[in-house]
Order: sequence, then C-alpha cells, then structure tokens
Amino acid sequence: MAVTVEPGLDLGECLVTEDRVKRYLEAVGDEHRVYFDHSLAPPVAMTAWALGAILDKLALPDGAIHSSQELEILEGAKFPGAYRVTADLGKPRQRGNLVFLTVSYSLADTGGRLVQRGKSTVLGPVQSEGKSAPDVRSRPAAQEDGPSPSAEDWGILGTPRTISQHQLNAYADASGDHNPLHLDASFAEGTQFGGIIAHGMLTLGFVGELMTAVFGQKWLNTGALNVRFRGPAYLGDKVKAWCKVPKPSDEKSGNDNGMVVCSIGVLNERTGAELITGASTVTSDGLGATT
Repeated sequence: MAVTVEPGLDLGECLVTEDRVKRYLEAVGDEHRVYFDHSLAPPVAMTAWALGAILDKLALPDGAIHSSQELEILEGAKFPGAYRVTADLGKPRQRGNLVFLTVSYSLADTGGRLVQRGKSTVLGPVQSEGKSAPDVRSRPAAQEDGPSPSAEDWGILGTPRTISQHQLNAYADASGDHNPLHLDASFAEGTQFGGIIAHGMLTLGFVGELMTAVFGQKWLNTGALNVRFRGPAYLGDKVKAWCKVPKPSDEKSGNDNGMVVCSIGVLNERTGAELITGASTVTSDGLGATT
C-alpha cells in the first residue's frame, strides 16, 4: 500500500439529499422515521460518505478493510445540505504483511461549523512475492480482548439481519464503497477471507440503527462511538446489533460531562463471534428518548 501523507486534505463537498438518505436507510434496513421528522442524516451514513471521499482520493488497493472507527457528532447533519470533508492522514505503519493507515476527518456545513468528526483505521495487504496476508478466518473474533459478552450483557438487541449479496450491492451503491471484496466472488475467494464479506460500515450501520431506536433525536445530535471491527460477516450470516444501557444506579452510568456511556457491538448469531465491539455515548437526558 503506497499512500502519500497530506495534512489538511480538502476533499470537497458531500451533498446530502433526501433521496440519498433514503437509499442509505433502505440498504441498511433502517425504517425509523425520526430522520425525516427532523431532516437529520444518519451519523454513520455521514461517516460512510466521508470515508468514500477519502478512499477515492487515496486509491487504496482492492481488499483494504476497516480496523477501527471513532465518530463524534457535534451537531446533527441537516438535509438537504452540503458538507465539506477535510482529512489528515497519519503515517502508514506496517505490521507483518499488513499496512495500517489512520485517517482523521471532519465534516463542516456551508457556514464552516463542524457537525461531525472522527478517525478511521484501515488496513491492506503488503504486496510482496512469496508472502500472503494472514488467514483471519481461523482467529476467534474476541481473542485479543478476552471473552465475548454473555447473553445478559447484550442488553437491548437490534433487528437480526441476514447478509445477502442483494444488500451488499445496495449498500455499495448507497455508500459509494465498491470494494470488490464485497461484490466480486472470484476476487474475494483469492483473499485471506476466502469469500465475499460485508462492508464493515454496513454492520456498523446496524449499530447506528439501534442507537437511533434507543435514543432517537438525541443520538442524531449528540452521539459518539468508538469501535473495533473484530471479524467479518459472510454471505448468509445472521447478525444483530446490541446495546447495553447502564441503569441510573450504576456507578459508571455517566461521566463528568453529563454523558451516558453504553457498551455496543454486533454479534454473529451463526458463529457466536463478536464482529464489532466498543462503546457509545449520548447526553444523559437522552435516556428514554423515542422515535
């Protein structure tokens, strides 16, 4: 992976229209009306579109995947609207046969006000003769950070989703991410994954859908998350997002900034593996919000 490090990279405007929001929500399967009631774009969609602009600029090799994602909502992104995307690229780091690249980005409205910012880490294979990327299929998803949460830890469960090629095609069109790893069976079979896998941002979209269900408009205006992508979802896998909201009596139910910290993740029901793990926050008065 060869990437030129360019600080303060201006990636132009991201146009957010009602039709674009509808296509994204249909691809994810999110049917909540709160987006249209308040003309607010899904935060994970805003990140996906920003990443699309970044990846187009970087021209990463086919097969590059997501490793981690941070997202902070400073203000809800209204639609229709135009948002300027800027990014700062970290220095690529090589570990074994993989290269990691961290990108910090921000989205600002036409008045220059920041509405969202975040940080993404992507990784891709090093093209070297006689070497191949490690086979991630043999690694348990939660091995590095200890066991996956038990059933009582999952808390609120999202709608189960079965990964299909139709959904991946729809998401690719809605997000602009046409990585052949998600669309081309012959290409995907030749990678370390051995077959087509779902977009990481699609599975993160299931978390965004659940956060909207739990917190409504508060999530769209004040939410944040920090997650790791721990394993892929393959075609036919049945996955569901989960969110554990702490009880008001819990010692760690909030912090000094008046935020409630929730554990979040995405579970593969077929294998029992955690595909995403992390935490999200929302303002404390968002508890009990409805859509």
